[in-house]
Amino acid sequence: MPTSLAVRYDRGSPEIVIVNKSRDVDDKRLARITKALQTQVDRDFFPLWGWRAKLLLDPKRKRPLAMKIELTEIPDEEDALGYHFIDGVPSTYVFTRDSKGNPVEDFESTLSHEVLEMIADPGVNLYALGHYRSGKRKYQAFIPLEVCDPVEGNLYKIDGVTVSDFVVPEWFEPERERGSMPFSFRKSVDEPFAIAEGGYVDAVVGKSIRTVWGPSANSKKRRRRTRARAQVAKFDRAQKR
Repeated sequence: MPTSLAVRYDRGSPEIVIVNKSRDVDDKRLARITKALQTQVDRDFFPLWGWRAKLLLDPKRKRPLAMKIELTEIPDEEDALGYHFIDGVPSTYVFTRDSKGNPVEDFESTLSHEVLEMIADPGVNLYALGHYRSGKRKYQAFIPLEVCDPVEGNLYKIDGVTVSDFVVPEWFEPERERGSMPFSFRKSVDEPFAIAEGGYVDAVVGKSIRTVWGPSANSKKRRRRTRARAQVAKFDRAQKR
């Protein structure tokens, strides 16, 4: 994983450049997908979160402050769907094939997932003090500001493109009462820090991270940010010395 953490991206009005390096997706199809994702950002995400971004496909003019997503083929770690890291600017890989070379049918939803989470937490370093459940008990933990992970198994379509559900800001507020409002865009969960059947959360307890899975989540397929968060935390500790 790249190690540069110099912050150079525009947080206030970001651009996200999507670069296609996969032979599995032609540029016409990716343009249609990008248009649908821009609709999701502007129509669905922005009214609830107050943040948005402009999505660009391989612009001719270089944009050094833009966040970057690269669509590529075979992942460099088994069963990865995509992952987000920091290399001067927030960057993401989204894979169109699995580690065995088979096509990934839901890469569109991974792309949607990564776009929304890059907007919400581009530095992979934001957390809320909340909790996770194990059995009938709650355990206090810091919960990363990953807006799609808890409900990632719940998908919907925009103009024929499959996109990811996402939680709302109030999902990160433990004082909210159960059932008091929709806690995700698609109403997949009914209380703060709840995990939908196909979702998961990386709960930070002390210096360790505990991954908590929804009942039907596939624990072998995920969007990995654990290493990126460990990298950022290590950099922060070094800066404080």
